[in-house]
Amino acid sequence: MTTMTVPESLEGQTPPSADPYAPPQPSAPPQRWTIGRWAARIGRFLAYGFLALVLGAVGFSLVLGLLAAGVSTVVVWVGLPILVAGVLVAHGFAMADRALQSMILGTELPTPAPIRAPSGAGRVRRLLTPLTDPQSWLDSLWVLVSFLLALITVPLALAWTVGAFATVGGPVSALILERTLPAAQNNGLAELMGVPERFTLPVDMGLQFLVGVLFLLTLGPVVRGLTALHQSAARGLLSSRYREQQQLLRTEQSRAAGRSAESTALRRLERDLHDGPQQRLVRASMDLARVEALAQKDPERAQSVLRETREQLGLTLDDLRRLSRGIAPPVLVDRGLAAALTELAAISPVPTSVEAPELELPEHVEIGVYYVVSESLTNAAKHSGARNIQVELVRIGDDARVRIADDGRGGAEMRTGGGLAGLAGRVASLEGRLTVTSPVDHGTRIEAVIPCGS
Repeated sequence: MTTMTVPESLEGQTPPSADPYAPPQPSAPPQRWTIGRWAARIGRFLAYGFLALVLGAVGFSLVLGLLAAGVSTVVVWVGLPILVAGVLVAHGFAMADRALQSMILGTELPTPAPIRAPSGAGRVRRLLTPLTDPQSWLDSLWVLVSFLLALITVPLALAWTVGAFATVGGPVSALILERTLPAAQNNGLAELMGVPERFTLPVDMGLQFLVGVLFLLTLGPVVRGLTALHQSAARGLLSSRYREQQQLLRTEQSRAAGRSAESTALRRLERDLHDGPQQRLVRASMDLARVEALAQKDPERAQSVLRETREQLGLTLDDLRRLSRGIAPPVLVDRGLAAALTELAAISPVPTSVEAPELELPEHVEIGVYYVVSESLTNAAKHSGARNIQVELVRIGDDARVRIADDGRGGAEMRTGGGLAGLAGRVASLEGRLTVTSPVDHGTRIEAVIPCGS
């Protein structure tokens, strides 16, 4: 079985079924709420909060001191090494916080690639390179923000946790105070509310129980919110540049794939034109020259040659139409993508059904989808031995997804220079993802997902 995804894997999705016509596999159901998971979440946040508070206090003092000293002495150049030391210390504390969040909170915080000094740079430039890296300053800002967040969120979470224990501890403490303190010194909320003396103890116990229940019921959402606050701030300051770098890398890969696909397509078009229409036109030119020579001597033979020439020109026209489908098919421009896919299914040698609603898609996406379906149907007709093919086009959010599944022999492989490799390059040039699943004797499924904003 061959499975390939370009330019990135479809993370978080279940693997496709061996049956090309099987519906998508449902995602795993969410975990059920249990007291153990609830308590573990609270415990993890409190553990992370205390560690972040201690780490933040040390980091805040060191980083703020170094940066302040560096800024105040930068005019005499002594401050530059101090600033470098400050951002490097901040980077170390940021890495420690990444590790804490990953181990305790399960937060994925990938580290952006640092800016490197160019080869051959001098010692001074290499020394000052960290100051030119935006992530160095984001790490420094994170050290300050993390400490301030911990100062607010840890006492809040701790107070809420202690308040939740009032469900049991409140009534017990009210009963103990009633037994140990004189009535004159035990002024509870019930007495302040004017409740008769004989009912003050039950009312105080009930009120404290209700307050404890309120804290208990809201403890989980409060802790989830505080956790999300720390995670969001960390992603924004510690990993936002990683996402930008990955997006830039995907764009560069897409452009490279586009250039490669365009070069391959041009070479293929040149080869097809040379081997097909060009040879036929050369033969037609030679036949017309023969007709010229035979027109007076042998009119009947000249008529026969003219008929053959007309057939060759008809075949040439068919070849040109076939080649033009991969460039700018007229039906796609005139009648839309759904009609163009229906026409492809109609001329396919293998019976093909199409599910393609009328969708508002950018022109380059429509051409990409058309190309994927056209090439897939051609490959299936040549190699799959299939009896039926299904084509399905849907739009999911900002992506257009087309899926071509046949019931043939399977075993398709991605080979350099092959049709599937060219198809993958074309999809990658649109910043899309192509997946080919082809288990032996279970058919082939080709799925392309192309972002409409590519």
